[in-house]
Amino acid sequence: METSKLFKVFILEDNVNNIKTITRELSGKNYNLHFFSKDNSVLDLLPFNPDILIHDYFKKKVTNCYEWNIAY
Repeated sequence: METSKLFKVFILEDNVNNIKTITRELSGKNYNLHFFSKDNSVLDLLPFNPDILIHDYFKKKVTNCYEWNIAY
């Protein structure tokens, strides 16, 4: 049996309604969602090794950390 990778996704979002919308839209994907306040620095979150870092979901500002060749 082949299993697909579960991606660790960090999302910067403060609005509760937006969090519910994002959770609903991404529920069918292989994502383990973690929400953080937009007050957090991206550099503070990188040591936790996210696979995908979403800066602004609705403006499509996304960093695919799993594509990086070298450690950050």
